[in-house]
Amino acid sequence: MPNDEPLTPKTGLVVPQAPALSAAQQAVLAELYLPLMGPLAYSLYAALRSLQSSENELSNRRSHAELLGILNVDLPTVLAARRKLEATGLLRSYYQQDELGAMYIYQLQAPLLALQFFADDLLSVLLLDTVGELRYQQLAGDFAAQPIDLTAAKDVTANILDVFHVDSQKVTTPPLSVQKVRAQLAANEPAEDHSPVLSDDDFDWQLLGQILKQNYVDLKQVASSRQLIITESRVYGISEIEMAKLISEVASLTTGQFDENQLKLLIARRYERPAVSSQQVATEATVATTTKDNKASAQLSTAEQQLVTYAKQTAPYDFLSALKQEKHGFVTSGENRLVHDLIGRGVLPNAVINMVIYYLLQNRELAALNRNLLETVANDWQQHGITTPEAALMYLKQRKQPRSTPTRRKNNRPTRKEIMPKWAQQQQQTESGKQPAQTGKQITAAQRKQLADRLAKLETNSEKED
Repeated sequence: MPNDEPLTPKTGLVVPQAPALSAAQQAVLAELYLPLMGPLAYSLYAALRSLQSSENELSNRRSHAELLGILNVDLPTVLAARRKLEATGLLRSYYQQDELGAMYIYQLQAPLLALQFFADDLLSVLLLDTVGELRYQQLAGDFAAQPIDLTAAKDVTANILDVFHVDSQKVTTPPLSVQKVRAQLAANEPAEDHSPVLSDDDFDWQLLGQILKQNYVDLKQVASSRQLIITESRVYGISEIEMAKLISEVASLTTGQFDENQLKLLIARRYERPAVSSQQVATEATVATTTKDNKASAQLSTAEQQLVTYAKQTAPYDFLSALKQEKHGFVTSGENRLVHDLIGRGVLPNAVINMVIYYLLQNRELAALNRNLLETVANDWQQHGITTPEAALMYLKQRKQPRSTPTRRKNNRPTRKEIMPKWAQQQQQTESGKQPAQTGKQITAAQRKQLADRLAKLETNSEKED
């Protein structure tokens, strides 16, 4: 995903003319897209339509200040709404500099047809997770065609040649003007906009195929459902073995084929959890094994390395749930939606998303995730190429350094000290001999319970902010 170019209220904008939406497209936009992108992005789409230029001249530009006035919001809010339109395929944004200054060209895209929307893996999964299974089924029913039994009826529809006289020679060899218009329309036809594709580099397709082959599942259909499988795996943190079990559950015993919608619903029911028990988290997390530390991890404390390991081993939903449990809170439906949206964009690895969550809830001490802050931090990290938890911690430390040199303090406020999870503190104390060694070589039940508590309120780390 390209980095955002500079944007100010004075930055110009041009919205080329786009075809008017049909009643069916407007219904899809209001019923299917609106729950995903929210009312502000929906309003931005309408506002951009009102700013269309019929001449399509780049010199005939407007400013973003005019757009801000229409929506009555600030620039960061408009930018966040614009990104949602881009993510859902409703907008293509282009940046250009010329003699008149900087400008954005916003090409509005028509919404998918309802059938195309429900057939799209990413959009349908996002909608299901946003509105819930009951509403999802209602929406699918609303847009499903209601067929009429015509078996007893006779087709008496008139043919075009029964009504109009057309020169057969012109049909065989279309006039030059017809050919010219066809070519012009074909050249101006926008390329088909595909939904973002998530990387599947870390998914073991060979292992999945071996398990499903033993269960007599149709592997050709598995290949055609590749994007759905990787989307569900990435969003919910499902391993190859777990995914094989889920597919086998919905696969037909006779044909080996499976219904993709049934698979989506099964996963939504199985993994839609308002809270994760400590025992579940402990089961999913394993003790960090000895590995070769790279240059970044060598600069981290033992506790920080333990945090990095946990971030890499845990799905964002479970990470968020464990963190909220430590704060004696719970994961709200809005937070689940925020995390799901961020994962669905595919801009950050899951481990880095976990560090974004940790930074906001622990370092910033927020009671709940905030959409604006979450998107701001994620956007900042993505622009700076943060792709690992180690890089995230080093980036946060580098941002602290300019503030650590002055000796004066403002308003006599106490210095913020970095928070260290309880389980990490105890690990560090055990290694340094400050705490009696545990009996046995394997981790005890008490330790495993403490690992489930994961991320507690902060205590002192070696760094200071003077």
